[in-house]
Amino acid sequence: MLQNNNGYLLLESMLGLLLFSAIASICLPFVYILHQEQKTTEQLMFAIEEVDQLSLKKIQLQDMEWTRNGTSYSLITKKGVTDEYEICINFEASNQKEYTACSSYY
Repeated sequence: MLQNNNGYLLLESMLGLLLFSAIASICLPFVYILHQEQKTTEQLMFAIEEVDQLSLKKIQLQDMEWTRNGTSYSLITKKGVTDEYEICINFEASNQKEYTACSSYY
């Protein structure tokens, strides 16, 4: 190196930048997956809360569809053999998987 070490050389800076970019390129796909899973968890929690609120009302519900924050939800109600009703909400999450949240009441 140089006799007077007043700063970094261009080569040292380039190596540091190369090391940083290599670590970032390894970590970024995992950060993206974690972000998608966080959004999926939020969507699933919303669906579960909606099912719980609708089942507490204990009314005859019609099948319907709605959109919230770009996610399309569909409500399906079924009547069982007894007087039991089942409420299900289907949606495709941000991680491209389809989920269903169900609840039943009498």
